Amino acid sequence: MTRSVSGFPVFFRLMAGLAGLTVLAGCQSSAGRVAINPTPRTLIYSYVIASGMARGQVMSGLVSPERLVQIVNADRAALAAILNAEYSPSGAGIKNAGQAMENFLAVIEPADPTPPSVVRR
Repeated sequence: MTRSVSGFPVFFRLMAGLAGLTVLAGCQSSAGRVAINPTPRTLIYSYVIASGMARGQVMSGLVSPERLVQIVNADRAALAAILNAEYSPSGAGIKNAGQAMENFLAVIEPADPTPPSVVRR
């Protein structure tokens, strides 16, 4: 009987390989099976981040008065929906809060989604 080159018993190498394949197989889930359901807490965290994004745009001084009104209205609607979902949680309330957050993010997204070139000549 010959001894393995690595000194690590063949059984353990096979088990390590099988474990590695099992872990990699878990990464092959389809997008339809992975669901991330928002909770009131995750919506609050998302709101805080989006609010900071909106604040940065307003502080830049490049926001027109009409756009400022849109941002403020979307901000208020998102905050009201999230607080409603926080204090009286229900499936419909969380869904409404998620939709309000999506609307808020749509309002504060930059007008030009393409990033500027790093090198300009």
